[in-house]
Amino acid sequence: MAKTSVGLILTAALGAAVWGCEAGNTNNPGGAAGSSNTGATGTGGNTGGNTGGGTGAGEIGGFGVGGNTTTSSGVGGMACAGETVKGELVPLDMYIMLDKSGSMLDKTGAAGNGPTKWDAVTTALKSFFADSGSTGLGVGIEFFPTALPGVPDTCTSSAQCGAGGPCLLNACDFELQLGSIAPCDTSADCGFFSQCIPLGQCQNDTNYVCAYQVPEVDCGVDPNGVNLGKCKPMVESFCVNQDSCAAADYASPAVEVATLNGAAAALSAAIDAKSPGGATPTAPALSGAINHAKSWAQAHPDHKVVAVLATDGLPTECDPTDIPSIAGIAQAGKNGNPSILTFVIGVFGAADVGAQQNLDTIAQSGGTGSAFFITDNQDVTQAFLDALHAIQGQTLACDYQIPAPPDGSDLDYGKVNVEYTPSGQNMPKTVFYVTNEAGCDPMLGGWYYDKDPQSGQVPTKILMCPATCAELKGSGGQIDIKIGCQTVVPEPK
Repeated sequence: MAKTSVGLILTAALGAAVWGCEAGNTNNPGGAAGSSNTGATGTGGNTGGNTGGGTGAGEIGGFGVGGNTTTSSGVGGMACAGETVKGELVPLDMYIMLDKSGSMLDKTGAAGNGPTKWDAVTTALKSFFADSGSTGLGVGIEFFPTALPGVPDTCTSSAQCGAGGPCLLNACDFELQLGSIAPCDTSADCGFFSQCIPLGQCQNDTNYVCAYQVPEVDCGVDPNGVNLGKCKPMVESFCVNQDSCAAADYASPAVEVATLNGAAAALSAAIDAKSPGGATPTAPALSGAINHAKSWAQAHPDHKVVAVLATDGLPTECDPTDIPSIAGIAQAGKNGNPSILTFVIGVFGAADVGAQQNLDTIAQSGGTGSAFFITDNQDVTQAFLDALHAIQGQTLACDYQIPAPPDGSDLDYGKVNVEYTPSGQNMPKTVFYVTNEAGCDPMLGGWYYDKDPQSGQVPTKILMCPATCAELKGSGGQIDIKIGCQTVVPEPK
């Protein structure tokens, strides 16, 4: 049978928070228009602080209740009472789209003597589902390609396929000589210079098709030099046009997002119920994954939700199939509201030139930098498991829950601050509030709410700017969310 390709998608979400205030200087909280106090020297703080109240009581950068935004160089604290709480990462949810196309039956290992890609990848997934380090993570799964309704998984005649036909049992001989497969039922399907002949399968690796002849001919060797054996008659195959190209068919999960490790059994059972076959309809699969992740995120606004696409081949069916268009789907997910990031895992042959660049293009457009690229001569199970853990760790670092005031009062979004203490250090440093991602400093970083209170929306998360996020991922450390002190913003440039 024609070799096809495979792909996966996941989605996920996480976050954390802390509160408190230090002695030091600040503007006069809630100062009237035109009045303010200069900061007094506080215990353990520095003399100073910017003077000047805002226009109107209770403004903080134009929003909030009870005071003006404090500007600071990040040194010193604030003369106010407050609470500090250790940061809590927001819950992370992954929507996994697992490619089960026919080439997932290809063998792995340096000499092609390892498990199939399907067995290697699904073993890694099952291990990840049951891992204690995955506890609390939300995971859902769907597979691609998915068949059109009423089309069987296997066929022995085209009549069984209906709209998904023909059944791939015969092919036009002229195209076979050129290295491609044109399915047919009769020679009338092939044109004037070609005949419809029966297909066979190589006895030592049935993923390889051959032109069946009597007496049986040798298939030769595969790219690893393994003898493929004789060309045997093909008695069962698949419907050529069985795969759905509708994104909606991939937005309906085989297993809905649920928390690990309790969901591990259902996820593993869904994998065990599938077997590889078909081509690679990447566009509708990725669209469906992002659409479902977006719906899930809208229903769970306090979660972080991501999609992960893992594939062993580039798109082979269902328009669009070009990489720029596939990347555009990922970019639309990233730029949407809520934003859905797309992670990419690829399992390819070492000789697949250009594959990594293509997958990197999709990942970069999806907001995740570069793909996790695995060659099939590696230990694919371990490399795939490492990729899943890396995705989990990268996503966890940068989204935090917004803590509620301990006295049960409404939170004043103008009196929230973030501090970061790097691993191995005792001195925290202030992370400035920057309103939105566009205000992030490429060097100093910052933080912002997922929804701007100034516009009347209610935030659900505290998000770190890219530079701050990179520091958290690189060195770890502790995030604290402080409540009750005027929000600190960078000094005007």
